[in-house]
Amino acid sequence: MHQELRAAFRVDEACWGVGSIFREGGQDFSDREVDFLDAVTATLAAATRVAVRVQRGPRPAAGGPVIVIAGVHGELRAATPAAVLWLAEVEDAAPGGFTMTLHSVVAQAHASVSGTARARTRDAGGNWVVLQASRLITGDDPEQMVVTVEPATSHDVVSLLLSAYGVSAREREVCLEVLSGNPTVDIARNLFISPHTVHDHLKALYGKVGVGSRGELVARLLV
Repeated sequence: MHQELRAAFRVDEACWGVGSIFREGGQDFSDREVDFLDAVTATLAAATRVAVRVQRGPRPAAGGPVIVIAGVHGELRAATPAAVLWLAEVEDAAPGGFTMTLHSVVAQAHASVSGTARARTRDAGGNWVVLQASRLITGDDPEQMVVTVEPATSHDVVSLLLSAYGVSAREREVCLEVLSGNPTVDIARNLFISPHTVHDHLKALYGKVGVGSRGELVARLLV
């Protein structure tokens, strides 16, 4: 491949995806092609953000720990038996998707002072999982990374959904208080705002998430 055109799909100061277009030989990408890609990135970002809100059905848990060993560039070097089966399912559902995420999280871990990094991706059923990469202390190859794959926690999923619904920072704080079961008076005290302001934020939350009550809000985000 001789030419590459990259784009980040951003909306509301958040990146919801990235993409690359490759060209084998020939001329470089034209200004018109660059302008076209630039014109559609916001639309692709908005569509991706909406897709995050889609409810997914439960899938059976993996039959053991999903752990892989990756090299310095994110190449897969070893995997547990459960990881082999899990990876096969993921590859059938979205070819190349896990490889891209693996490369990304390994690169982040190498660049991190702590030597660790986390990334979210979807499994074969479209449910969210979390990849965590950590440097593997070994005399043979200190550049190796151990990467574990676990189902995303409720907090991970809620944080992602709130971003997908375009919730503001203060609305997020109010929502997390609601999800903790706190009444309006306690929310106001914890966030140093008035009960009236809490109600205003809840009204905005209901409108963005498309619900009409606290119960519906909790159900939409947690069920």
